[in-house]
Amino acid sequence: MEKNSRKPGATRRVVNNAAVEQDSVASDAVEDDFVDNEWYAILESRRLGKRPMTVERLGRRLVLWRDVHGQVVVQDARCPHRGADLGLGRVVDGNLECPYHGFRFAASGSCTLVPCEGRNYSITKGLNVASYPVAEEYGLIWLWWSARGSHSPADSGERPSIPWPDELPASLRGTSTRIMVWNVPFRRAAESMLDLHHAPFAHRRVLPGVGTLLDPYDVEVVKTQGAHPRDLIRTSGVLRHDDGEPYCGKGGLRFGLSVIFPGVVLGEFADRIQFVAAITPIDRDNTWIVYRYYAALPVIGKLVAWLAVWAEDRLVQLDDQRLQESSTPMHFDMRDHRYVPADAGILQWHKLYRARMKAQQAGRHPQLSVLAASSSGAAVHHG
Repeated sequence: MEKNSRKPGATRRVVNNAAVEQDSVASDAVEDDFVDNEWYAILESRRLGKRPMTVERLGRRLVLWRDVHGQVVVQDARCPHRGADLGLGRVVDGNLECPYHGFRFAASGSCTLVPCEGRNYSITKGLNVASYPVAEEYGLIWLWWSARGSHSPADSGERPSIPWPDELPASLRGTSTRIMVWNVPFRRAAESMLDLHHAPFAHRRVLPGVGTLLDPYDVEVVKTQGAHPRDLIRTSGVLRHDDGEPYCGKGGLRFGLSVIFPGVVLGEFADRIQFVAAITPIDRDNTWIVYRYYAALPVIGKLVAWLAVWAEDRLVQLDDQRLQESSTPMHFDMRDHRYVPADAGILQWHKLYRARMKAQQAGRHPQLSVLAASSSGAAVHHG
């Protein structure tokens, strides 16, 4: 994962404290909301060509388009004139043109032309659209989410690094990528990404005969290095048959799952084959997920990665999605569940989430409204 510092007290093994951790996490209810001041993956780069497109992420309808230099621009999709969807428009002379009345907007968000009033018209700031800091790395488009509007890397010159595992190359060689949309809140999707002990039951078609005992199982929380340190949750374990004896170091299914908080996951299940997933809220009830397999194998790496994604898509994720979407309640309080020691990684994620939500709420800054998906106008792309 991202480089991390192991200063005294920075690393905590927490697997044996699951009951205590549940008590501390569940002591207060926290409303589902989006983690502020973070990069979120919002679209595969290859899906955005010359034409603008509208997506919904983080409760906002956003228009994505490329300027004359091919740089990605992300803005509110609603035209401030009379509400048309700018994703139905086109790019003209490096500006986004509204499909309804031809108003044009620069990458900065400034309105540059009001055709019905002529070129000498004095355009007010009220006709500007909101623009968001954006980056394009690792074959993905990333949005910097700061609901308070108090910090913008684009304005301040700062730019926290994209949350990406150090173990993975920047190149897309030997990779295959898929997109999913789950009709569950972000928190429930995040739980699924750190769940190890469901595999023998939820995925018995793929893993027949795998042991059900998760032992040993280790969880640690560290801080990454750099100007903008992040919380990193590392989990590793062995699923084995319960023979009543301590683990001898041989046999069983070994794997590890790690999360760069809040939503970038690295999975390691076999030599030279890894996967990464990034999860992003669409709104309070739905989550967009991109996942990618890496196969560090000469010549056949791309094929192996494609086969891994095919199997994941057809045989694994459908089961996960079905179980997550049927779990209740959708918006849960931690006290709705009874966690066990094998859920220690999940509990650590919830502790971090709860701390961030309390800090955001304590800031007393007005949050942007969270909008439900709209069925009017142009189709909004969730995938």
